Amino acid sequence: MPGSPHRCFVAGGPEACRREVAAQGHPAMSWTTVSQGHLRIRCWGPTRRRPVGPQLGPRPEWAPGLKKVPGQLPLLYRERPPPEKPACAQSPEGWSSALKTQGKLNTRPGKMTLFSEPGCQGSSREVWEDTADASGWARVASIRVVRGCWVLYEEPAFRGQKLVLPEGDVELGALGPAWSTQAIGSLRRVVRDYITPEISLYSEEGLKGEQVKLTKALEDPQGLERPLQVASATVSAGLWLLYPKPFFEDTPCILEPGEYPTPEAWGASDPSVGSLKPMRLGCPSVEKPGEPKAVVYEAPGFQGQSWEVSRDIYNLQQPEDGQSPSLASVGSLQVLGGCWVGYEKEGFRGHQYLLEEGKYADWSHWGGYNKALTSLRVIRTDFGDPEVVLFEAMDFEGHGVEVSEALPDVELAGHGPRTQAIHVLSGVWVAYEEVGFSGEQYVLEKGVYRNCDDWGASNSALASLQPVLQVGEHNLHFVSKIQLFSGPDFLGDHISFEDDQTSLPPSFQPQSCRVHGGSWILFDEKNFEGEQHILSEGEFPTLTAMGCLASTVLGSLQKVPLHFSEPSIFLYGLECFEGKEIELSGELRSLQAEGFNNHVLSVRIKGGFWVLCQHSDFRGRQWLVGSCEITNWLTYSGTQRVGSLYPIKQRRAYFHLWNAALGGFLAVPDHVEDMKAGRVVVSEPQAGGSCIWYYEDGLLKNQVAPTMSLQVIGTPSTGSKVVLWAESRLPRQTWSISESGHICSQMFEGRILDVKGGQGYDRDHAVLWELAKDRASQIWTVRVL
Repeated sequence: MPGSPHRCFVAGGPEACRREVAAQGHPAMSWTTVSQGHLRIRCWGPTRRRPVGPQLGPRPEWAPGLKKVPGQLPLLYRERPPPEKPACAQSPEGWSSALKTQGKLNTRPGKMTLFSEPGCQGSSREVWEDTADASGWARVASIRVVRGCWVLYEEPAFRGQKLVLPEGDVELGALGPAWSTQAIGSLRRVVRDYITPEISLYSEEGLKGEQVKLTKALEDPQGLERPLQVASATVSAGLWLLYPKPFFEDTPCILEPGEYPTPEAWGASDPSVGSLKPMRLGCPSVEKPGEPKAVVYEAPGFQGQSWEVSRDIYNLQQPEDGQSPSLASVGSLQVLGGCWVGYEKEGFRGHQYLLEEGKYADWSHWGGYNKALTSLRVIRTDFGDPEVVLFEAMDFEGHGVEVSEALPDVELAGHGPRTQAIHVLSGVWVAYEEVGFSGEQYVLEKGVYRNCDDWGASNSALASLQPVLQVGEHNLHFVSKIQLFSGPDFLGDHISFEDDQTSLPPSFQPQSCRVHGGSWILFDEKNFEGEQHILSEGEFPTLTAMGCLASTVLGSLQKVPLHFSEPSIFLYGLECFEGKEIELSGELRSLQAEGFNNHVLSVRIKGGFWVLCQHSDFRGRQWLVGSCEITNWLTYSGTQRVGSLYPIKQRRAYFHLWNAALGGFLAVPDHVEDMKAGRVVVSEPQAGGSCIWYYEDGLLKNQVAPTMSLQVIGTPSTGSKVVLWAESRLPRQTWSISESGHICSQMFEGRILDVKGGQGYDRDHAVLWELAKDRASQIWTVRVL
């Protein structure tokens, strides 16, 4: 606060700072050519100047008469009048000397969770807004910042020593005794929107002398023509950290918006600055994508009549069911789960507003152009592995630019100011009409958009875009979950499960459900007996939609196990795999419609889990069958027919491959993606490298090298080396993992993954080997994250 020192700590240390800077788009760009002439952006370089378009919508006004002084945080989410440019202003090479004009500033809700135990465990407290006095709270051991940049203070009323918290997890015990033993005094959310940060550094005290203006981080001033001496400073926008050493080393000083006539004003005695960086918001995020729920209030401040919704609402003022309350207007809302899009007009038209989980006290908090919010839509899709392709020409003609990370200015990717078509390959994206994630928003889901009308724009101007990320997705954890509701349309009481249930509460009769992350089997009797109803990921608003009769009473439920093999099934016309043979690797809606006889007497499944249905179009009784051989289908199922069938589709799961005989994980070295071929070895957990794998279309891949896969090199004989090689190499080498723990080559029959052993330098290298009972190193345990 005014007059107090501004020395602070940054949670995570120098490495966290470097990651923060990388996330803001400051490393140099690298380009990789992909199919159809697209370009994939790996990381981003310095912003280049582009023509500035007109400003959109009403801009928030600066509070009149408010004096900007050091230590004061007056409504950071509001715009400030640009300071006058001194005649002596200059900028170092590669840094912007003036801000690009932004459109409407888009705000985000805030959220952090305080935990009583390390590792974000124990009892927790959620914090959504500033808290002037937290001294009465229980002591905190770890913190998870979900949205926004926050500052913790050791004293109430935002005074005393400070701790800066960017988005992510923080262990207070790792920051020394100062923070591990004291309670939190107060906390404040200091970055609320995507305003472009700006700081002016002066060579003389009193805001005089040569001026350097920055809008992004500076890791090392050695590249400048002269040492960076800072005798005074002005922060026009954002929150800045000044470090005494390069590369964000040592304890920084925090500079909030205001004027600093001397170094002492920000708590420093030496005018030299080693590095500096602004704190920025990360990408939009969702915590509970499979549990959509929002509460809409008629008046601001969460007052007046309210309506709890968990589905798309075409018109909030005229509900289609005739039973829900109609609201004359929407004054405020809370998003309790899921990711939503709000629309100015009915029928999902007009201005679009991305609504993350959080609280929106009035229309300005969701970035409205006006008070109108008339329809709501839930985003129901996979948020993982976001990729999008932008085209300057209509109908996807010409070359496109493929983007997989946040892009604050499309010109960084060599893309022009106009976008005529968009192909979202995966994930959910938010595109913006202006640079820096400002101006009009357009929410894009997986699919093709042939012109600007398709994504709700009146013109083809598109200047920036970023993905919506699932919180915890970076941890690569696989979670399969089912929600059961006592009423149709996801109404009434609900219970959730992540594990098998041998019996459901007798007082709870599910009428609708949501499945997230995997597939489940519902049984109409306890202990996994009776008729089966297999549900893949999705929403099922009624018992009929779940494949049940209206009178069905569910008794137990079970997760479909994960599998690591390509789907393959054989149907036979006679018992014991004799007679005519039908081989399939994908779904078939009707055997008869495809010219096959649906009379089946034996079944052999070589890969995947399959759902066999009694009638066509996946109707009638269902049976889930994994890799096995059924010599008599009539005895197994009670019928001689299979009308339709399909393999279970499985979401990507990340896992470790543990070799108990050798006490290590299957791993590849760091930076393997830069190599032509990468060594694959068994190493101890602390030895470094990446030991996180995933299975995709029969290929075994490592997380750090998504364009490479596990392959045998040289002559396929006992002891041949197994490496990571470009997945485009032909012929394609696929693998499967059996229940016994063998990783089997599908190209070289009878050969499995092993470790060479012996005393040589390559004794820990992965090799191809014949199945041998006396080699315990051939057994692998899949540990799903």
